[in-house]
Amino acid sequence: MALNIYSGSQGIVYMNNIAVASIRSFSLEETQEVIDATTMNTSGVAFRTNKPTFKSWSGTVDVFWTVDENADPLTADVTEGGASLVPGSTEVTLHFWPNGDNSHHLGYTGNALITSRTISSSVDGMIEASVSVIGTSAIATENAA
Repeated sequence: MALNIYSGSQGIVYMNNIAVASIRSFSLEETQEVIDATTMNTSGVAFRTNKPTFKSWSGTVDVFWTVDENADPLTADVTEGGASLVPGSTEVTLHFWPNGDNSHHLGYTGNALITSRTISSSVDGMIEASVSVIGTSAIATENAA
């Protein structure tokens, strides 16, 4: 059985159907919570019994910091092709494509809230922004058309 190994250089993230530009990297984490359902055991060594409960997902999107050059510099904020990367209470729809969105590629989609943004700058590097999100609905797989 042959396995394909892919380069991440074709990865794309869409926020509300707008491609996030200047993307450097992204991550997507799915988690499964468990509860301890262990009972007392009088024979032998007891092993813990764990039961699954809630699933969740979160992610980060790392980009080069860009500001619209036509915007007022005193009020401009980080946007990527019109996709606002500012924390807030507005739910966004995200599409993560690890290998691009060409025909038959596998991706992931879900609704999320932007929970934080970090902007970093160094003397020997580009200004970058890292945006964290947390899912508000189940993450689903999708295939590019």
